[in-house]
Amino acid sequence: MTQRPRGRAIAPAAAAVGALLLTSCGGGSGSPENTTPKPGPSVEVKLRAPLLQRPVDQARLLPSELAAVGRAELITRAACMRRYGFDYRVDFTKSLHATLPDRSYGVMSEEQASRYGYHMAPDVDPRVPANQEKQTDLVSAEKARTAEDRRVEHLLLYGSESDRITDADIQRGESARPRAEAKVIGEYKGKPVREGGCYEEARTAIVGDGGSERNPVAMGIYLRSFDEARKDPEVRKVVKAWSSCMARRGYEYDTPLDAGNDLPTARKPAPDAHEKKVALADIACKNDTSLIRVWSTVEARYEQRAMAKEKKAIAAETERKRGMVRRALAVLGSTEGAAD
Repeated sequence: MTQRPRGRAIAPAAAAVGALLLTSCGGGSGSPENTTPKPGPSVEVKLRAPLLQRPVDQARLLPSELAAVGRAELITRAACMRRYGFDYRVDFTKSLHATLPDRSYGVMSEEQASRYGYHMAPDVDPRVPANQEKQTDLVSAEKARTAEDRRVEHLLLYGSESDRITDADIQRGESARPRAEAKVIGEYKGKPVREGGCYEEARTAIVGDGGSERNPVAMGIYLRSFDEARKDPEVRKVVKAWSSCMARRGYEYDTPLDAGNDLPTARKPAPDAHEKKVALADIACKNDTSLIRVWSTVEARYEQRAMAKEKKAIAAETERKRGMVRRALAVLGSTEGAAD
């Protein structure tokens, strides 16, 4: 089964620990006031609109929105650690707007095909050597000097004496937890330390309830509807017409999802002229057969049917998404360099 990308991985949420008094026995470097980056001017952050608007997108976080939420969590987590005296900073190694393109039906625009063939833009394509070190934002911090420093740092960061991610951590991170459930497990340098540490504090500050960044009902509908539409007779018919169109142009592919995978440049950092030619033929055949319009219309129909059965959950996740994105963009808009 062809699967869609599921968004970014869940960040670890550490297991709760018993009541504990954390002493200031190392690990800190400087004061929070001295290590806090200079705030940037408050700006309005706008994310790029998707190529296609789907019904379930009202409740599903788009890749660009997930990127914003993830970056805001990193910023908030680092600020939490600075509050305890640790010199944590976020290095923005990639553009906020460098997100994977929508490839639900293969290459989907003439602009993409003419510039990149079947490749992604260089700033998001892991096949580009210079980009392999720029897939995610990085957190920089002074290395802990002793085992005791590491223990204290882990307690503050995860609310646990270990930074290992357990099944229980993941399960807890996937489920919504009201803010009221957060409890203080100790203190460090006179400041309270909450259950789950700075990871959970940042997640709750941005996500709002401490649960997953993804809205599970909407994401489930998104994934199932794609698979159901792919098997729909109307989509099968238009895919067959597209395949025949490509064959007339000299290219043998059963579906748009297969196109380009056999080319010599498929696993290389950049396309060649031939790859771009095939991709442009692909787009021409999609236009001739109205493949993207037909397929997306059928898919939207499946989404709407599923959403009608989950009205209450979709309404709740729509509000949850709005809150997440609003809080994330507010953090990005007030942090120097975060909105670039």
